[in-house]
Amino acid sequence: MGRFTPLLLIVLALTGCDRFNQINVKDICAQHPQMCSDLNPDGWCRAEKANIIKHRFEQSHSPTDKLNYDLLLDFERYKKCIAKASQIEHIKLKEKKTERVKGLLTAERELKRLARETRDSMSPHLLYYHWSRFHNDEALKHFLEYEKTNQLQYPEMQVALATYYIKFDRPKTIQLLYHALELYKEGDEVDPEIFRSLTSLFMKEEQLDWAYLWGYAGREFGVEDLDLTSLEALLQKQSRQLKPIREKADSYVDMIEEGRFVAPL
Repeated sequence: MGRFTPLLLIVLALTGCDRFNQINVKDICAQHPQMCSDLNPDGWCRAEKANIIKHRFEQSHSPTDKLNYDLLLDFERYKKCIAKASQIEHIKLKEKKTERVKGLLTAERELKRLARETRDSMSPHLLYYHWSRFHNDEALKHFLEYEKTNQLQYPEMQVALATYYIKFDRPKTIQLLYHALELYKEGDEVDPEIFRSLTSLFMKEEQLDWAYLWGYAGREFGVEDLDLTSLEALLQKQSRQLKPIREKADSYVDMIEEGRFVAPL
């Protein structure tokens, strides 16, 4: 019997993954109404609500510190969205505003609850959260202890490390952001803040060609608020050719999207 245990565990794990992938938000709400009833029922903040409901469902079956971290971020995004939506008046259906206010109160309550319940966690994700949101220096100390371990070998955790080093070590921050890009796999959603940060960092380092390259690449990942026109003017003033920089940026975009980016030397 014992020799079959690893196979059994694999089967159970795959079954669990299938359950989470196959069930949709509508089914979760029908089967577990308590996971949905405290959120606004109308069409506002649909994506944010879906993430909360899915992570609540997963947490109810297989609770982890990472899911608590995901839920904290989910409720932050939902709160931002529903706070805006709750200010919109409905002439005929004013009760909709009340429903949105209920969602806002839920977000505030759940953020406080989750923060309280996770404040003693030693999970790197939650340590980073408590440092970045509440300036908890003890959490930061423990978070940095993970730096040389494989527990931070994820794009979001490399970006988290970068938010610490950016204040006093720009070269290291650049390398951390590069490593974050190296860790993305094909099909992953890439954090657009990486491109904004790289552009800003290279501007401060007075490496305008790299600043322009990452700003130009960032457009492919939804970054639209960078002043590339000014950078182009500065580069042309230095007699730099823009076409080779753009071509290199395009090649980096392809590599990032295909999960094969390697940091430049």
